[in-house]
Amino acid sequence: MKISKLITSIIIISFLSSCGLSNMSSKFETVSVNVMPPTLQVHAGKVGVTIDANFPEKYFAKSSTIKFMPVLINANGEHQFKPITVQGEEASGGEATIFYATGGRFSYKDEIDYSKSMIESTLELRAVGKSKDKEIVFESRKIATGVLATSTRVQNTEDLAFAKSNYEKETILEESAIIYFLVNQSNIRPTEKSDDDIKRLEEFASKGNKTHSIEVKSFASPEGSVDLNDNVSDKRAASTLRYAKKILKKVKLDGANNHELYTEKSEGEDWEGFNKLMRSSEIKDRRRITKIVNSVEDLEKREQAIRDMAEIYDAIEKDVLPQLRKAEITVRSFEPKRTDAEISELAQTNPAELDIKELLYSASLTDDNNSKIVIFNTASEIHNDWRGYNNVACLLLNSGDINEAKKYLAKAEKLNAQSTNIQNNKAVIAVWEGNFSLAKKLYGNSTTQKNKALLDLRTANYKKASRFFKNKKSHNAALAKILDGKNSTCNEKTAACDYLNAISSARSANEDMLIKALKSAINKDGKYREEAKSDLEFINYRDNEKFRNLINN
Repeated sequence: MKISKLITSIIIISFLSSCGLSNMSSKFETVSVNVMPPTLQVHAGKVGVTIDANFPEKYFAKSSTIKFMPVLINANGEHQFKPITVQGEEASGGEATIFYATGGRFSYKDEIDYSKSMIESTLELRAVGKSKDKEIVFESRKIATGVLATSTRVQNTEDLAFAKSNYEKETILEESAIIYFLVNQSNIRPTEKSDDDIKRLEEFASKGNKTHSIEVKSFASPEGSVDLNDNVSDKRAASTLRYAKKILKKVKLDGANNHELYTEKSEGEDWEGFNKLMRSSEIKDRRRITKIVNSVEDLEKREQAIRDMAEIYDAIEKDVLPQLRKAEITVRSFEPKRTDAEISELAQTNPAELDIKELLYSASLTDDNNSKIVIFNTASEIHNDWRGYNNVACLLLNSGDINEAKKYLAKAEKLNAQSTNIQNNKAVIAVWEGNFSLAKKLYGNSTTQKNKALLDLRTANYKKASRFFKNKKSHNAALAKILDGKNSTCNEKTAACDYLNAISSARSANEDMLIKALKSAINKDGKYREEAKSDLEFINYRDNEKFRNLINN
């Protein structure tokens, strides 16, 4: 008898459980399901979804669970978001509990990697109810249609870091000699004429290079009256100029007789030199002296204040002032250079004759990319220099050959692992391949603000990207502002820009501008006709006659 009652109880419980599941399945449509955003969107390469489900009173069987599975379905297959299990108040194993008497709600959020085929898709919510050993598959519910992919329209306009050749088409060489004078004197002593710096100047001047300029600059030590010092400085400039002309003519300097090449400057009291010498000297109270120099504007009072420091003035007079009674002769000459034609010829016939700067520079003398690649390769091979391989990688990236570019960047990195150019270019590749976290790490603090702004744009930091592009009208600038909720247009004469302007017009409900911009985009590139057919940006215009005529022609 007892066994019979137990069997009967089990049967009743089983029946009730089955009825509870069946009831939940048949009334599944009474569960309110809200999807945010209503149209799925791509941001930072991900399709995200938030689902809020609200269960009515007396719906959720106490001992049951429901496993919900959002699935994005398109022509290429299914893409599953993570599942979530919801339980009744007497069940276990769920992530949220719903009470039978009062009902309740749960919220769910997840994202999956985006692929282009998702644009035309359906988001379906599947559910499987369970109660003990009973299981019922609920009828699936369609909860969203399509994916809005406007954020993926970022153009690859990152700045690639070409390594500079550092070649100068014009290089100015110079040599100087300093002549020292006795106090209040302007005559050049024989001992000064035989100094080593005079000999070096004469040797430099005798090389036969074309002269750029000849400068004579004179000074006086800051002692005595300002007028007296200015006068002695003028005399030193005149005597040094005569002497400079004499020795430069003797060594046959190019242009030695050309008076227009000479510049004469009398600087007067050399307070700048005084400050510099004081800072590097061992003189006691040097900081006090430099403070006086920098705080007292009246030159006469400044000199007197220093002379009043009798205990240290002797040291200044002995060790500092003599170095300020001087004149300087500077000769500047043009470094001999090969002509561009000579460099270009050698780059093709005998590149080993060129130094690394000349060889890298020679690539700029041709418009042929294949010739540039040969030159850059040769530069790295001959001179073991990373810049050639790096620049080959840049050329390959410009042509879209990412895999080959990676090989050259690896070769460049072996020669210089610390190069910020190489790291920037590796980061650009990471960006284009969708590895944004690696790109951010590689960029560090060394890349351009533009590249960082484009990374912000690609990673859904639209506000920050929009601030960088604030006053710009490029395609990416307009896209950043549109995604930041500030409708904008671009002014580039491209099909991509026209299409983006059509999107902008659709968002602002400007039908005439939409049709005009979309027509221009399609005329320039027919692929935009097909894109417009499935683009959810134009969903409100699919019944518009002008729009239909435009995309169906």
